[in-house]
Amino acid sequence: MNKYNQIKTIRYMGNKNRLLDFIIPEIRKIAKRSDIICDLMSGTGAIAYALKDKYTVYTNDIQYYSYIIDKAIIENNKITVDKNIAILDLQEHFFKNQSKKIYHFFEDNFTDTYFSGPQCCEIDSIRYAIDQIKDEYKKDLYLTALMYAMSKCESTSGHFAQYLPKDHKRLVELRTKSIWEEMLVKCDDFSSLVMSKFENKAFNMDYKDLFQKEEFKKVSCVYIDTPYTGEQYSRFYHVLETVTKYDNPKLEFKAKYRTDRFMSNFSLRSTVKQEFKEMLSFLSKENKKVVLSYSTKGLISIDELEFIFSKTFKHYKLIEKDYQHSTQGKGTIKINEVLFVAYN
Repeated sequence: MNKYNQIKTIRYMGNKNRLLDFIIPEIRKIAKRSDIICDLMSGTGAIAYALKDKYTVYTNDIQYYSYIIDKAIIENNKITVDKNIAILDLQEHFFKNQSKKIYHFFEDNFTDTYFSGPQCCEIDSIRYAIDQIKDEYKKDLYLTALMYAMSKCESTSGHFAQYLPKDHKRLVELRTKSIWEEMLVKCDDFSSLVMSKFENKAFNMDYKDLFQKEEFKKVSCVYIDTPYTGEQYSRFYHVLETVTKYDNPKLEFKAKYRTDRFMSNFSLRSTVKQEFKEMLSFLSKENKKVVLSYSTKGLISIDELEFIFSKTFKHYKLIEKDYQHSTQGKGTIKINEVLFVAYN
């Protein structure tokens, strides 16, 4: 068990909770207490949460569901919830939607895919109830609890790239689980969030757009955890994007992907090298300190990445750690997690 703040939100590929003892000390070695640290591609905010009460922390992710999580646990410095509060806040409107079907997008489009029909009705009804909440951070916490419940009950092997066939033996138990009950239980985890005296902020944009914002000029240290593989996160977690936005998107293919899925250049072999060159060159030019996580199984080799660092920063070092990496339903593989620490 590590000694840093951590909280479990959703089951997530590449989550850094188990690597906090490896990553956080390296960030703290180069970051002054007065520094603003930016978690540039924050995912579920594990690194930012570990630093939240020690530094001013900014998070960013282009995926909206990640932005909701980051607002709930990083930007939020005042609101907590628990099961009893959630029942008081949500139950009346949850049951109202169960009977009147005011929200029904999931029941119409996802029945007997990632969830059973009754589970889809629960998702719609929870989503309707959350939309009646006025406090922004409460909504974010409830949406995060809903995402957790969906991740726990999904009829998949561990992600939303595809769902299991109807006759799969695992589905009998999974499809009898109540999304509502799982969500309420999860709310108790948000009764004792780490709070901070710092003004932390969450952003939801392409990292290149964040680079142009006035707030980014204040950032001294940047932690970066890019995608490693050719798998697009928007393919693995599109259902969470849809439930948080609840924007009635157009869906395509058997897997019900959103037609507006974001495609990262870090997950394309043809563009990954140039993407790293441009990103690191900009950060060096702006005199930012950088800590970057990568994998020995990544699309670009560690030697190539090290060469880019050597050409863009005056000082850098490379640290490796053996790590059992989850392959989201396909077991685990042994890889080396690599940290680049760089500054001018």
